[in-house]
Amino acid sequence: MNNPLSCSDPLFNLFNGGLGCSLNGCGQYNKCLQVLNEKYIETTGCCRMKILEPNFVTVFVYILIVPVIGIASLGALGGGIVKRPFLQAILNFDASIAGDITACLMISAQIVNMVFIFLQNHPDVPERPVINYDIAIIYTLAIPIGLCLGSDLANFLPLLPLLSFQILFFLAISPILIYYGRRQNELEDGKIQNSSLVNESALLTVSQQQIQNHSEYSESQAKLYKQLYAQQCQRFPLVPILITLGNFVINELILLLRSSPYQYSPYFFPNGDLNNNYRDKGPCEPWNFYMVLLLTAVNFLITGSVYFFMRKKELLKNTVNFYPHERYFTPVRRFFFVYAAGFLTGFVAGFVGMAAGLTMVVTMVQFKLIAAVAGATANYCYFLICIQVYTNFLVGASQSQGLGVGEQFFFYALGVLAVLTFTNYGYKLLVKYNIGHIIFYIDLAIVVLNIIGNIASGLETGYRDGFRSLEQQPSTCGNYVLDN
Repeated sequence: MNNPLSCSDPLFNLFNGGLGCSLNGCGQYNKCLQVLNEKYIETTGCCRMKILEPNFVTVFVYILIVPVIGIASLGALGGGIVKRPFLQAILNFDASIAGDITACLMISAQIVNMVFIFLQNHPDVPERPVINYDIAIIYTLAIPIGLCLGSDLANFLPLLPLLSFQILFFLAISPILIYYGRRQNELEDGKIQNSSLVNESALLTVSQQQIQNHSEYSESQAKLYKQLYAQQCQRFPLVPILITLGNFVINELILLLRSSPYQYSPYFFPNGDLNNNYRDKGPCEPWNFYMVLLLTAVNFLITGSVYFFMRKKELLKNTVNFYPHERYFTPVRRFFFVYAAGFLTGFVAGFVGMAAGLTMVVTMVQFKLIAAVAGATANYCYFLICIQVYTNFLVGASQSQGLGVGEQFFFYALGVLAVLTFTNYGYKLLVKYNIGHIIFYIDLAIVVLNIIGNIASGLETGYRDGFRSLEQQPSTCGNYVLDN
């Protein structure tokens, strides 16, 4: 990332990209002004009005963000849904500033959202939490590698093919969302008419009375059955949570050792200084490739250890036929199917810049989770992605100074307000009227919104910087020296 640039105009004081701009080439809320970096090199750039500068459109968009994030959080979609349609296309923020705002919206909304989800009960088995921790473990093991590779690929693509691939992804997933929405609707209607159809959810109801009726079990088997059931009903199961959080911390430490054309490692470039003694750890050096290899090796080691640990536990469940439809580590091919879905989730999140929750909800339903459980479990996994995005924002603060502390808290407040109002009320409606399938139609509406946003963002960029800017290779290692 380039050194911070400053704008001298007190009203247009936010550097918004567009170096070497023309007089009318910065779009709305911007001016092409002289900008100055810390080395006192003067050039022209797009300078934008203050982020919280009040005007009708800005106020309207910030108000609109609240219900959009609140409703989208039901389907495990967060701040990323507002980045291109609202922040970039309408308010004309540069991608880096829009990303910083998105990080603040995502983390605050998801923290509050997770509080509500932890307190929810399973719709079919009230004794159980709504999160399926077993399948969540596999997703969180696979997401970091996919996220790393997806974001790296996106960094090397020009904007036009990147936007085109993202639109194609949204178009491809739209009919899938409609299909699952209809299928879940039929399942929910069937449950009301015939309670035996609950068995299709792969989360069978096992009451305490049923546990006592297993007369064919020995005393030790009955004791094991009750122990497994008690563990399944834990609101905060210690082992799965430690596995997911521990894996996240280890992966994040390795990822922060890397640099990229857009993000320097906070360990080796603590002040964004390109001329310090750690220049050999720059974005275009072999060090970063070695870190990807290390990340892969560590993930395989952790994944293998967790697999054998959880496989042993599932084989123990088999001895008393405990929830036989919930098997994600046995047989081995089923484990790799779930792992591949987690990798796809990470890749989509890194490459598309959003839709992690969308991918998780669709694939989890394919693994026989009902919509409410799939949405809650996807939110649990998505929370870790939000932490990773927010961590990158924090360590990059010395390189991107566009978002002040006061402005950050404004967007934290928007995210919290969105979940306290629309998400909280939405959960109550889903439970009250048994309409979990609505999650898929919410995600479909967000998909349509982002297709429109991608098109608008491409048109705005073409207007500001010319059509050739959409075809030009971004700052990568091929032209990194020229850019700096």
